[in-house]
Amino acid sequence: MTANAREKILVYILIAVVLIVFMTPIYLIVVSSLKPSALMFSRPPTFIFTPTLQHYYDLFTMRPFHLQILNSLIVALGSTAFSLVVGSLAAYAISRIKSRWINDVSFWILSMRMFPPIAVVVPYYIIFKSIGLLDTPLALIIVYSTFNIPLTVWLMKGFFDEVPEALEEAAQVDGHGVIATFWYVTLPLTAPGLAVAAVFCFIFSWNEFLFALMLTGSKAQTVTIAVMSFWSSDAVQWGRIMAGSFVVLIPGVIFVLTCQRWLVKGLTMGSVKG
Repeated sequence: MTANAREKILVYILIAVVLIVFMTPIYLIVVSSLKPSALMFSRPPTFIFTPTLQHYYDLFTMRPFHLQILNSLIVALGSTAFSLVVGSLAAYAISRIKSRWINDVSFWILSMRMFPPIAVVVPYYIIFKSIGLLDTPLALIIVYSTFNIPLTVWLMKGFFDEVPEALEEAAQVDGHGVIATFWYVTLPLTAPGLAVAAVFCFIFSWNEFLFALMLTGSKAQTVTIAVMSFWSSDAVQWGRIMAGSFVVLIPGVIFVLTCQRWLVKGLTMGSVKG
């Protein structure tokens, strides 16, 4: 066996190990969501059984689970969109402004991302209760954006720094203003950065638990809190928990795959295309 063949075999083994490590939890979630409750903790474990959709039926009929999914989508997409707009504009300004204090501003923006959520959840609760935004999707969008915008700014600043300023100057010579140059020249060249920032913002907003637990009640409850509600002191409904966990995975996977398409498109567009 040649050295090249041994290297290929080693690579395949490593890929198989990584796939097993990452796919095993998903496999257990799917299998458990389709397993009858009587076989959930059978000893020895049962791998051959008749699948049932009872857990999914209970999930969508006994609780307003579809409304909680809608709340999560509104919050995650709203926070992602707002963070991308504000964060990309701020990152562009920081990238183009030449000043000795601009680095201090950048660090101050990043420091907002360093706050532990548990330290600010009570002040947020008091503020939103006083202005009537408690238990609303808007409250979560505001809170999540305060964490997503600093991340977006620092991600996008690196991409804006890579765009040659000569391209913007050429566009301005052709008659474009600052806003038109940013929209038609600079922003398309940073499409990969927008895709990466969108993925991080959406995943954080979709999976976040603490703020959703403390700032929402029955009206704006998100899907992460809904799944937790199947765990109580009286009983743990593992079938519904697994079914809910699998349903929660689907929007995130779809969003990541959608952004991946835009990421590939962004890498092949613009004036620096090879």
